[in-house]
Amino acid sequence: MADNSMVILTSLRAHINELTVQHANLQAQCKALQAQCDSLKQEIESRDRSIEKLTNELAQRDVRYKNLQISQRAELDARQLQENKERFAKLVREIDKCISLLNE
Repeated sequence: MADNSMVILTSLRAHINELTVQHANLQAQCKALQAQCDSLKQEIESRDRSIEKLTNELAQRDVRYKNLQISQRAELDARQLQENKERFAKLVREIDKCISLLNE
């Protein structure tokens, strides 16, 4: 019976040692996974900051683009206004010539 107890005790010790080794391996894996998780969190935060920065830049460029469109329209309107003034002045000169021809 003492021999049987020694076998059981030896078996239990071996099993405890095996469990201890497994526990140590699992702890090492857990630490590695935690480090990887922390690294990924930092990467996500970095990308979020980058996305926010790019979103702000895009919004600023949209505003500048709209302002450019408005200024180009205003420039076209000013050019059309000048062309219309020139046409009107030409028509007035032609009318003046016609009137002067009629008065002769």
